[in-house]
Amino acid sequence: MTYSPALLASAARQLQRVFESEHRLPTQENDLIQEVSRMVLYLLRHNLNQLLHILYRIDVEERKVKQAMLAASEDEVAENIARLIVERELLKAQIRFRYSQN
Repeated sequence: MTYSPALLASAARQLQRVFESEHRLPTQENDLIQEVSRMVLYLLRHNLNQLLHILYRIDVEERKVKQAMLAASEDEVAENIARLIVERELLKAQIRFRYSQN
């Protein structure tokens, strides 16, 4: 699915807050997924509880997270989870945008 630059920017800003990142996250979908994947990988290795808290806070489906964690390598797990996170934030951005129009 192709997302508008405004939706991508909104999702990136929200993810920057959620991950407490000091630098701006990219607003291109693939770049955003890669950056989130890097942060997820760090949390997988160093602070799994914080990652689980973020997933809960973002409201990523537990079933999907469990499926994502079945990947063969940590890198794949991180990328799968990053895709779920970005996908969820983009959906939330779409909903916010749709209802702010009314």
